[in-house]
Amino acid sequence: MNQLLAAIQRFGIGRLAAILGIGAGVAAVLLALTMNLGEPKALLYSNLDLKEAGSITQALDQAGVKYEVKGDGSTIMVGRDRVASTRLMLSSKGLPTAGSVGYEIFDEANSLGQTDFVQQLNRQRALEGELARTIRGLEGITSARVHLVLPKRQLFEEAAEQPSASVNIGVGGREPTAEQVRAMQNLVAGAVPNMRPDRVTVVDQHAKTLSGGETGMAAEADGRKSEVESRIAKQVKGLVEGIVGPGKARVNVTADLELARVTVQQETFDPDGQVIRSESTTDENSRENQEDGAGQTSVAANIPGAAALGGGGATGSQSGRQESTTNYEISKTTRTEVQEPGQVKRLSVAVAVDGATAAGADGKPGEYTPRTAEEMQRIEQLVRTAVGFNQERGDQVSVINVRFPAPADTGGVEAANPLMGFDKNDIMRAAEIAVTALVGILMLLFVARPLLKAATGGGGGGGAPMAMLGGPQVTRIVTTPDGQQLQIPAGMDGQLALPGPANSELEAKIDIARIEGQVKASSVKRVSEFVEKHPEESVSILRAWLHETT
Repeated sequence: MNQLLAAIQRFGIGRLAAILGIGAGVAAVLLALTMNLGEPKALLYSNLDLKEAGSITQALDQAGVKYEVKGDGSTIMVGRDRVASTRLMLSSKGLPTAGSVGYEIFDEANSLGQTDFVQQLNRQRALEGELARTIRGLEGITSARVHLVLPKRQLFEEAAEQPSASVNIGVGGREPTAEQVRAMQNLVAGAVPNMRPDRVTVVDQHAKTLSGGETGMAAEADGRKSEVESRIAKQVKGLVEGIVGPGKARVNVTADLELARVTVQQETFDPDGQVIRSESTTDENSRENQEDGAGQTSVAANIPGAAALGGGGATGSQSGRQESTTNYEISKTTRTEVQEPGQVKRLSVAVAVDGATAAGADGKPGEYTPRTAEEMQRIEQLVRTAVGFNQERGDQVSVINVRFPAPADTGGVEAANPLMGFDKNDIMRAAEIAVTALVGILMLLFVARPLLKAATGGGGGGGAPMAMLGGPQVTRIVTTPDGQQLQIPAGMDGQLALPGPANSELEAKIDIARIEGQVKASSVKRVSEFVEKHPEESVSILRAWLHETT
């Protein structure tokens, strides 16, 4: 204890107070970092409406969840291990609603006394809010807002105007496909009475029209064309790489599509397929008799069956007519054909195939061998069959063999992922750990080390510190000029530096302290030897000392 007090006095009270203050500050920093590491923050919600952010923070306060608000108040952070449970808790309370109002507006308001205008306005707001919530639930959509135009039929108006809608969506890094945009159009059109999908306009957060009008139709056509080309290129590439190897084929497809909807109506008459529908026959016969003028005219001559008198003769005429009419029904074929857009009018396929490279020594590529003409012909035939080659519509298929440049030839290297697969939270956690380790090392070097040196008297590797620590002591006997024998540790100098005119006052004090320490050590050794040889006398002496002190 005395040695520690002496060391503190030599070190200085002011210096010791400064070191203790620095140590307390470093300890506070370490404690803060440790608490931060113990509960890392993760994103709960961002880009919130300020009113809705206030509702969420109020719900978190009621639930006792610790949170942190960043930015302008639209970003809320919570503990990383409590993100999922907090979102479930807020979802049960209907948060967040992204600032939209749904059908719950009718639960809170009292319909008694409301005008028809207010009721229709609330209905429109509720419908817009529900559609926006549904669209936000789709994959890849981060935000959505719907505006509806519902014209009201006026008095004495034959027909009301067609309703329309506009949808503003926020997407991530990937733009929605034409099929997804059409799905949103059909979703809105199906929820609003008398609305057609082509009356729905979809715009993204970059003010780009995704559907509606001529721009939307052009974008839809380009999207369908790209989809067909990508599908055919993927099929051809998979087929060719299965033969030549992965990465040894490049495929490019250009498709000319019929994007117009065509309706064809055709009527065909078959003269050979006639059928009798009706038939009529007419048969007429007439007969006429005339008397000869030379005969007599009498009653007997005019009696039927009477014989001619006086040998006179009679003349007569007979006529007949026969007519037949037949009506035929000719077979007729009526054909109506509707051609949907997307039919391929012309197809061009270009395929580049790499040659074969043998494996060389030490894992390096060996000799390059081009493909044979027979092998290229087989690959071209496979490509023609895969794409449905039609020479009548002008399709073209070209397959060539070229040598692909290797990374060693171009001198390029593959770029590695700068984050090495770690996300932002992992990088921040690693930075916090590194700062904590750095502060700990600095604390050991500049705080703990000076304190230890001060406690040990600033000694380097002498025998006194070893004695204090209880280590083995190696001593030797040295005879002073006055004939006295002293025991000196092996770590000290062989000769004692006595006071002389050439030595400074500090060196003299150090030598005197060493001599006094050796004298005390010699006395202690003699006492221990006496106790070992005379234990009973030693006990008696100790008892006498205890009796005197009491």
